[in-house]
Amino acid sequence: MAAELADFKVAHLYQERRVVRVCGVDDLREEALEAVADSTAPVTYQSLHGDLITATGEIFRLLDTLLEKRLPEEFAPLAEREHWEDDDEDAGPLPAGPGPYGSGVRALGSTGERITLIPDGNLALPQARFGDEDDQPDDDAPHRREPWQEVTGAPDLLRAWLIGRMRWTMNDGDYSESPRTEQERIQLAETQAGRTELADRFLTAFPPERSRYFAGAHAGWDRWSEDYLSRDEVIAFASEDHVAVLWIALYRFYG
Repeated sequence: MAAELADFKVAHLYQERRVVRVCGVDDLREEALEAVADSTAPVTYQSLHGDLITATGEIFRLLDTLLEKRLPEEFAPLAEREHWEDDDEDAGPLPAGPGPYGSGVRALGSTGERITLIPDGNLALPQARFGDEDDQPDDDAPHRREPWQEVTGAPDLLRAWLIGRMRWTMNDGDYSESPRTEQERIQLAETQAGRTELADRFLTAFPPERSRYFAGAHAGWDRWSEDYLSRDEVIAFASEDHVAVLWIALYRFYG
């Protein structure tokens, strides 16, 4: 399973835009982030970065263990480099290391919020938005994250939603979204087919009737366009025996 998911390549997509890691549940339990006694939340655990993370179930501790302990292995480490706000005397250099800003991948936690998919033409949309505007992440906060939310819905809606979350553009690969030649039309069709096949591989490995699906967001990782306002999609799949994370790194454009 791990190789079929991790080694699959979406045609014409830059490889670093799609990161997949699959781990056994038993392995994650053995190296799970340290649990902390805390009566204010059903589950509390210690992030490798020092924060106390709260969640509504043990599954989220396993997901975050995969994020913090296994996923950084998939990111090429960056050398120490100048802060993007180089005119700020207090900014200092960005540290060397893997993941966003050289500081690794961070746990997301969970507040118990869910995403229930409903049909809307050919799309699968959340039943409601994620709270009020005041509840949204602070755009000025580094390491911006959005907690895990469980995603539920009919299998066809889950498939449509998963394909829709792969919101890569031609800036993330060597294809055109406005093809003018037959070769460009072929390349675009191959890219679209690759997204669909990747989604189907996840649905086969983690059948909806026997698996759980989760969505979150993390500060973006892009070795060419590092910016703390960026945001990447993080999708997780959990069965009785395995957990997988699909990290969807997106090109940032500020116009």
